[in-house]
Amino acid sequence: MATSSDDTGRGPSGQGHIAIGVMTGGAVAAGPAARAVDASTRAATARPGDLLDAPPELLAAVRTLREHLRTLTPTDETAEVDEALTTLEDELDHTGRAARGQLEWLAARLNAGATALAGLASAAAVAQTLSGLLG
Repeated sequence: MATSSDDTGRGPSGQGHIAIGVMTGGAVAAGPAARAVDASTRAATARPGDLLDAPPELLAAVRTLREHLRTLTPTDETAEVDEALTTLEDELDHTGRAARGQLEWLAARLNAGATALAGLASAAAVAQTLSGLLG
């Protein structure tokens, strides 16, 4: 917001000026021959409900992981992950898309190193694909 002593845009001393309260991104320049270059980058705010287009290899990796989960002794953890994988497999099979929050939840479970899932190579493959998809 610019303030001035008159309608000419000049400050009290007769010089031009710029006053900015809050600014996100953009560029400002002042003075003779000044040039503003906006080099800021803007990242979209990700929301858990955002739907992401999944690469085809994610569906294949999810199916492989579900098969490998059956080789583990059933626990609450493996049951919870298998349920999430079943839902994800269905969504990917029908729409090719999945909710960001769902993928983030699954990635967090697969990246936790102290779990039975950590020993499965197929879990690492799904986690790696999710990491690339989620950025």
